[in-house]
Amino acid sequence: MRRLGGSLLAALALAGCGPGLDQLAPGPRGVVAEVRNGDAVVLRGGQVVRLAGIEAPKGDDPFAAQAREALARLVLGQEVQLMFGGARQDAYGRTLAHLRLTRGGAWVEQALLQAGDARVHTYPDNRALGRAMLDAEARARRARRGLWAIADYQVRLPDEAAARPFGFQVVEGRVTVAAQQRNGVRVDIERWVSAEVPGAAQGAFAASGMRLEDLPGKLVRVRGLLRPGSGEAVMKLDHPEQIEVLTEK
Repeated sequence: MRRLGGSLLAALALAGCGPGLDQLAPGPRGVVAEVRNGDAVVLRGGQVVRLAGIEAPKGDDPFAAQAREALARLVLGQEVQLMFGGARQDAYGRTLAHLRLTRGGAWVEQALLQAGDARVHTYPDNRALGRAMLDAEARARRARRGLWAIADYQVRLPDEAAARPFGFQVVEGRVTVAAQQRNGVRVDIERWVSAEVPGAAQGAFAASGMRLEDLPGKLVRVRGLLRPGSGEAVMKLDHPEQIEVLTEK
């Protein structure tokens, strides 16, 4: 029997019966035969499953080996049920799904997030349970568990993000501008991060109750893929789970 680390064991207990998973469409069950990295597994029969809603370090990235081992301790050799809340296949042909352990009912993504073994990374066509996952991630981040204790994954200030405008990052700063443009809304976070909200995405923000025009002056946390701009970092925000408006104390 595999031994679980303390933080992962605690996270698994907190995941309980996977609150919220019953909102999703139940899919088939299968036994995990291989764990490829911290967010992808292979079931018996060869089906490759990418865990929905999370991003774990992989390849040569810091903490990649730990993330893979954490997922393996949870699911390798275990029967899981696939749960669907959006697109069911990614660009690489892998199945996209949330995983629930058949034995005990724990929500795997939530357990990984609470242990600090992954970060939340939703997409406009696969954002189910995003807020619940952000809550799970926040508990690990505040406790500096797992990857949150490593400098590479710390929440960036806007000027820090602009100095390294590459890859998936989480950035906190104050909104200075939220301006309507021809192709959408530009949200400037201080003068270092320019976030682009496409016009087609504005309906999703409105439906979530987020008024982009009210953001200036507010402290926010945004997440997404960064790319270099003209002296600043640029991030595309195409669904509301990418922006958290922070309460200041």
